[in-house]
Order: sequence, then structure tokens, then C-alpha cells
Amino acid sequence: MEVIAPAKVNLYLDVFHEREDGYHEIETLFERISICDRIFLEPSLTATTIACDDPLIPTGEKSLMRQVIDAFNDEAGHSRNFKVFLEKHIPVSAGLGGGSSDAAALLKALNEAAGRPLDTDALFRISGRLGSDIPFFMSDTNFAFGRGRGDIIQKVETGLKIWHIIVAAPFQAGTEEMYGRVTPFGLTNNRGVDRIFTAFLNEENTEGIAKNLHNSLQEIALRDFPVLDQVFFELKKAGAKGVLLSGSGPTVFGIFEPEKVEAAKEYLQKVFLPGENWTILGASTFQDIA
Repeated sequence: MEVIAPAKVNLYLDVFHEREDGYHEIETLFERISICDRIFLEPSLTATTIACDDPLIPTGEKSLMRQVIDAFNDEAGHSRNFKVFLEKHIPVSAGLGGGSSDAAALLKALNEAAGRPLDTDALFRISGRLGSDIPFFMSDTNFAFGRGRGDIIQKVETGLKIWHIIVAAPFQAGTEEMYGRVTPFGLTNNRGVDRIFTAFLNEENTEGIAKNLHNSLQEIALRDFPVLDQVFFELKKAGAKGVLLSGSGPTVFGIFEPEKVEAAKEYLQKVFLPGENWTILGASTFQDIA
């Protein structure tokens, strides 16, 4: 069995107070995009094995992928073994949700391969225990608001398709570290932004979305990684209507007119060189291949 796991960007991210469980209360708007990992799954008669073409991805007993398999077996009440191979295309630890999307895709694939022993509620319970972003990827929607720690999902039905250029930096920014740097002075009280973005999505108003992009973690990332200032500048110079840090970063994305994406991508590849481990990718709102 082969399944795909799409990346995400956050079109806005507001960070509120820290919760008793150590997470921050947030409000965000997720968008699934067309950069995808691939997962190959088959039953194993011996032991569970996990492999990946990217050596940076953990595949051992404590890896997220192994936690997904163990949690699935526990919930289903059995001890099936599987052979898993992960083909990575989403930049790692980049604020694009690659690990969470892989976990969600694997969890759904395990349930299919085992004959669907778990219902949707059980799958969502597992996903919420394993990670904050995983429930979004379980929801099979291109746009959704995330609340709580990001795990309370409200789908938004829209036909909107947004075109992006993704600039992934040659360094990583840890999610816990970024949220740990948020101070009371950096917290926001701007609740209710979802009403504005719901209107934009319903109207398929890309311009409105581009002009209202927001991320509470962006100032911290810009202080920690001054080179990101240049990324913002060059994306705007290349024609982006709006530019934003995705999630906890350090990836930055721009919203473009579709006819400008290719030329802008070629320009940015000359500024941020692949030989220096920068990654420049064109992307759009995810479209299911099925």
C-alpha cells in the first residue's frame, strides 16, 4: 500500500496563554499544500521495521512512526507487524508539519491494511495523544482552523486554491524552543480572527488572505535568524502578495499569482543557492490524487 502525506502552512497563527499542560493555547488556520511525502506499507510476518531515505528521520523504537504503530495496535487490541518505508520530500523540522502528516497518513493506512478495526473517533483519539498537528492531517480537509493546542479542528469548505513559493532554510528551529521563547508581552489577545478568514475563504479571496497573514512567532524567528529578513525581502521582490513564517519556522512562504510562480522560483534559486542547502519549492493548495 502506498499513501501520500501532504505538508501544511499556517496562514495565521496566534499564540495565547500557556496552559497547565505546558502547551500554549493557539488559534491557527492550516492549509494543506502539494509538497508530499510518500509512505509504503505492507504487513510483516516477522517484526515491524521502519526505514527512510533521509538519515535525519528517526526510525527506531522511540520514533514517532513507531509510536503510531504501537498506539494503533494498543487501541485495536492486537499486535500486528508491518514493514514501513518513508520517502521524504517535505523539508525536515521546517514548520511544514512533515512529521505530523507522516504520522496521520501512517495511522490511516494501518487501519485500512488491518481491515478498519478502528472508527474515526478512535483514530482521532490516537492522533491527539501523539501530536498537536496530527488531528488536522487526519481531518482530510485543505483548510481548517485549529484551536486548543492546535488539535481542536474546525473544517472550512472552500474551492480556493492558493499558489506558493516555499523557502526552506539550511537550519532548523525547534518547536518547543520557539514557543518557550514567547513572553507575556509577546502574547496576543486577537481572538475572533477566524471570522475574517472564513469570509476570505468563502469568497475565495486570495488577496484578502495575503494582506492579513500573521504569525505570533515570527518576530522571535527573525531575531534568532536575521537571514530570514533577506528571505522576506527577496520573496516580496519576486512578486509575493504576502509573506509569512510557517508555524514555528524557519521556513518562509509567499503567496503568488499562479503565472508568476515559475519565474519567481528561478529568481530565488539564484539568490538562495541549493549548493548552500537552501530549498526553494513551488506549491499550491493540495489536490487529492485519488
